[in-house]
Amino acid sequence: MPGEVACPPVVTEKIEGIPLYLIPKAIAEQIKLKRESVFLIKVERRFNHRYTVIVESRDEHIERVKQEEGAGPGGVEH
Repeated sequence: MPGEVACPPVVTEKIEGIPLYLIPKAIAEQIKLKRESVFLIKVERRFNHRYTVIVESRDEHIERVKQEEGAGPGGVEH
């Protein structure tokens, strides 16, 4: 509609296979891209000294929490 500001698409970034020394660079790049929308940064250790960096926005976080609350024990929705 005219006069409305279009929101950019919201996509959780998942960067896999990063060596430890490149984690700060990967996080800095994601913060530059997403700016204020960054809500959660999660780093998980994988195998062979490699890591996965997950960057989630506030909107993605709210949506994920709603989905998790809708699912009961064992991931079954009510």
